[in-house]
Amino acid sequence: MLKDMINTLNTAIIVAAGSGSRLASQIPKQFLKLNGREILSYSVQTFLEHPEIHKVIIVTSAVYLRSVTSSYPECQVVPGGPTRQDSVSNGLSACSKNTQFVLVHDAARPLIPAYIIDACLQKLTTYDGVAPAITPTDSMVQITSQGFDNLDRDTLRIVQTPQCFKLNILRQAHATGKLDTDEMGLVKQTHASAKLGFVPGAPETMKITHSDDLKIAEIFLGKMEVKQHQ
Repeated sequence: MLKDMINTLNTAIIVAAGSGSRLASQIPKQFLKLNGREILSYSVQTFLEHPEIHKVIIVTSAVYLRSVTSSYPECQVVPGGPTRQDSVSNGLSACSKNTQFVLVHDAARPLIPAYIIDACLQKLTTYDGVAPAITPTDSMVQITSQGFDNLDRDTLRIVQTPQCFKLNILRQAHATGKLDTDEMGLVKQTHASAKLGFVPGAPETMKITHSDDLKIAEIFLGKMEVKQHQ
């Protein structure tokens, strides 16, 4: 295959090891159905079909390792760790030595427009790390001991995934042992000189966290399907 013959690879790591406790479901949210399909399957398909993604790694819990391997034979499936950061680290360890860029994506974000992947890869040619982000539409405040402070929402961003990096930089950040809530924060914390940036995100790349989010995702999915057929 042409993808296997090129000198450098772009690898997507889909983190699918979470328990989905906030959704109050016995089944982890990445395995729940969205319009009759597993939530996980949407991001897997998007990355597999993207011409600039050459390998897809799924990180999942040991309980689901066999079933995920069976369901997604075109992907490499590796076990997750006790935390999200541990799971990402396991995914990084599975990357081929000729991987150039790595895109870390939450399985709970099923709807990724291909143009976001395009934009991230393009920006990575001049940046060390890139992520999609959207501007909040609600008024934003910060709670303080005296009450609250108003924040300028034009300077704030809601950060999404995939969060994309040159592989060596993200590996080095994980090797420090420092902790953060996402990859952009970890690299910023461990590499003060790293050039990090954002591209415009998409509302449909929302994270499925609560049961009502499934209904919202169904609406977005319907709109995306209509656009594809226009």
